[in-house]
Amino acid sequence: MTAFHPSPEQAAIIDAPLTPLRVAAGAGTGKTTTVAQRIAALVEAGIDPERILGLTFTNKAAEELAARVRQATESISEPGRDAEIHTYHGFAAHVLHEFGPLVGVERSTDLVTPTFSRQIFHDSLTGTFEHLDLTWSGHLDRAIQLAAALADNLTDLNRLTEAAPTEPDEVWAKRLEYAAIVSGYEAEKRRLGVIDFGDLIAKAHELVTHYPDFAERIRRRYEAVLLDEYQDTNPAQRELLRNLFGSGFPVMAVGDADQTIYEWRGASLQNFERFPEHFPTADGRPAPTLPLTVNRRSGQSILDFAGLIQQEIDGTGPGARLRALPGAEPGEVMTRWLGTALDEADFIADEIVELHETGTPWREMAVLFRKNKDIETVRAALEVRGVPVEVANLGGLLEIPEVADLWAWLRMLDDPADSPALVRLLMGAQYRLGLGDLKPLSDWASPNADAEDSVPRSLGEALDGLEEVRDRLTDRAYEALNRFRTTYLTLLEAAQGVSLVELTRRILAETDAWPEIEAMSDAARLSARLNVYRFLDLAEEWSPLEGRPSLAAFVGHLRLLAEDQTEELDTARLSGEDAVALLTIHRAKGLEWDAVFLPAAYARNFPVTGRSFDDPYRHPHLVPYELRLDRATLPPITADMDEDERSDILRVHALDQEWRIAYVGATRSRRRLTISGAAWYGATSPRQQAAKP
Repeated sequence: MTAFHPSPEQAAIIDAPLTPLRVAAGAGTGKTTTVAQRIAALVEAGIDPERILGLTFTNKAAEELAARVRQATESISEPGRDAEIHTYHGFAAHVLHEFGPLVGVERSTDLVTPTFSRQIFHDSLTGTFEHLDLTWSGHLDRAIQLAAALADNLTDLNRLTEAAPTEPDEVWAKRLEYAAIVSGYEAEKRRLGVIDFGDLIAKAHELVTHYPDFAERIRRRYEAVLLDEYQDTNPAQRELLRNLFGSGFPVMAVGDADQTIYEWRGASLQNFERFPEHFPTADGRPAPTLPLTVNRRSGQSILDFAGLIQQEIDGTGPGARLRALPGAEPGEVMTRWLGTALDEADFIADEIVELHETGTPWREMAVLFRKNKDIETVRAALEVRGVPVEVANLGGLLEIPEVADLWAWLRMLDDPADSPALVRLLMGAQYRLGLGDLKPLSDWASPNADAEDSVPRSLGEALDGLEEVRDRLTDRAYEALNRFRTTYLTLLEAAQGVSLVELTRRILAETDAWPEIEAMSDAARLSARLNVYRFLDLAEEWSPLEGRPSLAAFVGHLRLLAEDQTEELDTARLSGEDAVALLTIHRAKGLEWDAVFLPAAYARNFPVTGRSFDDPYRHPHLVPYELRLDRATLPPITADMDEDERSDILRVHALDQEWRIAYVGATRSRRRLTISGAAWYGATSPRQQAAKP
């Protein structure tokens, strides 16, 4: 085992006094190691490891931190006596497991994930709405967003409705209907006896504020608290921690303001920025700040480029520019502007092949995207060259042929009127029909207006009339259509009672997908397996809360992923196989590779500009600023401003978020960073190059 030799910056943090402390840790500066060594130093100083609490954001990060702490303390602590490591939500669950009945949360209460929450929203959606057209599925997700934002700001439906004007305008009228949807969701949760992640924090906060004696009991259990990835926390999490560990308690918060890229899911810039005020020292002074600026991942050329990106962020947070380790290779930054998206994809694929031929393993390369929609073109170029790929974003995953066929089958089983899904399957490799083969069905489904039966039908419904058009079909087309119909009816029967993952497995079996995958070349076979397994994992997670599987809700969620209307929240868990990773920057946070490519860097795409900004005075699914806990650091807009004036202010804030995303993407690379774009992406006008940092 290599001995740990801390840098002067790390040593200052590890040996810091037991007082509140903020650590401004730049990307790749070894913050997890520093936190683990800080805990080891506290244990060596005589603190029982079980009286040290460490919190971080994701399960993966918690597992990594716990492993690092065990490694750092194994020679100085008794076996089995470990520091207590949780996610922020996990800590709230831990508190409620013990004291939850005080606030109406029994130990038998189940916690539902966002996947299940969406199913509950879907199943509880009833009633008549005057201002919302619920034939558009996006309204459901906007209601989900409103519910999450209310919880993130420790407010509720009563406060929201009380804030409505006596004579609501159109925005408030829609907001109140969204509130009615949320109310139905809350009622359904109570009926099912479940809570969601927002409830965890809200109920834990209710406990520690309404029952201060129990809060003090929790506080006395610990002698030190370490908060990792603190820039990702929301206002409700901050207030829970303040109520437990404020007033001079030795809390160390580690984070990087320039990596605050989750505002859209509730993260507050205020938390890390104002930590010194939120967690003052025992004598009331602001908590001090110590930096981590020595990057242990990237060459200086890459860090210099990241520094240029940081300069674009308005009011960037505490911390100096990153420096590479002494003696580190400088690294390389390359930019390329090409003619078309296909040219760009070919360029990236050729560069990856060349890097592999000169010794870089496939698994040490990644292509990181701002949007799911840009994944498929690059994936296809890599496939042509025999490069194994692992698509770690579900939105991009749905474009892969093997997964796209599964997706089409699920859509057909949910809705036989989904003609695009049917056409994809019938014109695919298994049935090999052409448009001419399908014309008799299309004619039968769309009769002339003056025909006796002029009601139009979908192609799926037309399969029921297959015998009526038998004489107009070739034998080959009739056989293929009849075979499809038989398979469809078999799967439709199965869909009535099996789980989603079992239904997906039956589709693979009935369509002979696995033998086709096994017949592929080595690289293509590995890619197909990895990507189908990832889809199966998703289907398995989407288990029903009660009754039959909610295929409709699952299909609805996949539609949003396909339309690029939702972001995936967690850091990607890659398989470890030797394959090039394709994923969005959001899912790459916390990961690193030797070579990283950032494609589709053109104006309005990356950085994203000109979109509909998060204006609560225009968009009814957003919580009004006056009900938000972090309103002091939000953009200075008011309801009486002109809409264009608000947009100008919000545009600056949104662009800062885009530069933070770019900063995260650039700092994933160890040795080589390539940024590219093209003039044409299948649009009617050429694209402009993105602004240069």
